[in-house]
Amino acid sequence: MGDGLDYDQVKQTIFTAGAGNALQAAVASVVRLPLEEVPNFIEDPAGYEQAWRTWLHARQLDLQKILLEDGKLKGDDLGRCAGKLCVLRGTSPRGDHGHVVVARVKADGEFELRPGCNKATRPAM
Repeated sequence: MGDGLDYDQVKQTIFTAGAGNALQAAVASVVRLPLEEVPNFIEDPAGYEQAWRTWLHARQLDLQKILLEDGKLKGDDLGRCAGKLCVLRGTSPRGDHGHVVVARVKADGEFELRPGCNKATRPAM
């Protein structure tokens, strides 16, 4: 897109608690596709995790789910992921439910949120 970023800034369009499309927008941002070309994974009856794995596998891509320790990546996970883009799950700024954003893993295991992300989002513990 000529902006120097290695991802697109696709915006969430559905904000219904527990049924929004933040995951769809985050994946679209990382794989650099328009929102309408990426499914809303949470709507899939098989579950969002199976839905994203199937969709990414068909494109020869993968997404690993890694649990954080005290809100950070540590050990081998940190070594493998430092500097890379990720889809970070945390708490929603709009209520008592989960939310995801695009972030980059910093060398200390913390995360740099992409520009424009709501700073109220905190990593899931």
